[in-house]
Amino acid sequence: MISFFRKNLPEKCLALVVAIGCWIFVMNDQNPQIENTYTVPISITNAPEGYQISKDVENVKMRVRAPRSLFSNIDETNFKAYVDLNGVDSGMQELQIQTVLPSGFELVSLGPTKITLNVDKIEQKQVPVRLNLSGIPGDGKVVASVDQSLQDITVEGPVSILNQVTAAVGYIGVNGNTENFSVTVPLIAVNDKDKEIEGIHLLPKTVDVSIILARGLNTKVIDIKPTLMSDLPNDYILKSVRVEPEKIEVSGNIDIIGNMTYLSTENISLAEMSAPTKKTVKLVIPDGVTASVQEAVVTVEITKKDGNTAKTEHEADKT
Repeated sequence: MISFFRKNLPEKCLALVVAIGCWIFVMNDQNPQIENTYTVPISITNAPEGYQISKDVENVKMRVRAPRSLFSNIDETNFKAYVDLNGVDSGMQELQIQTVLPSGFELVSLGPTKITLNVDKIEQKQVPVRLNLSGIPGDGKVVASVDQSLQDITVEGPVSILNQVTAAVGYIGVNGNTENFSVTVPLIAVNDKDKEIEGIHLLPKTVDVSIILARGLNTKVIDIKPTLMSDLPNDYILKSVRVEPEKIEVSGNIDIIGNMTYLSTENISLAEMSAPTKKTVKLVIPDGVTASVQEAVVTVEITKKDGNTAKTEHEADKT
């Protein structure tokens, strides 16, 4: 047996070398290295809980190289592109894109190689529910009262946009209505200019409202009077008070609104004020009276006492 392998050994080695060379030549000729480009979605790993993650690009172009035969059963789903958020803080982040390729493939190029992410914390807060009525009831009737099931709701969303939300608003049309009615009103989150803020989750998304209509009510325009408490710190004096709107239209039975000259606001405490302050306060609306708005904005300007002011007040106390 050993003699068989030793017989003509040089010729057999030469034949083996030639065979290997032929195999390499055939493989390189028939199964050459080629390149292809795939569009691969960028995934996120180790995303922290309680955060919203947004990225500036969704896909990456991945150019790879491999023997032609390996491409026959491959598509973009076999390639992975991802960013790892392990240990990443909130805010804008620029991170390197990582890749995973099937066996036998070589990465030629990647574009882009980095991605910018916004890691935004999800929080909640309470905001008032405000209803806007539009239209005129039919048959000479007016809206006598509006009863809503919720005065405040919880809104949830990324901090960057949650801070813009000032209220949840619902819109109700009463045009042509002649009977009392109840309705479930969808709510939207709005900013201080009543512009809708998207990307906010409302809890709940609706409010139940009962509309009471009445006939024979009278309307008149009266003033709004801020009600200030007498708890201003001793070292400050009240400089001015402004209210917006200054006047309001009310409706109701003539026996109720006939002698009304103003509507008061809820009590406004001055105890914590140390600078000019603007506050939104509810109006005190008597039963049987309907007002065109439910709140007013009161601006209170105060100033710190100087020596002359303090002296004058002290002399006035002595007299």
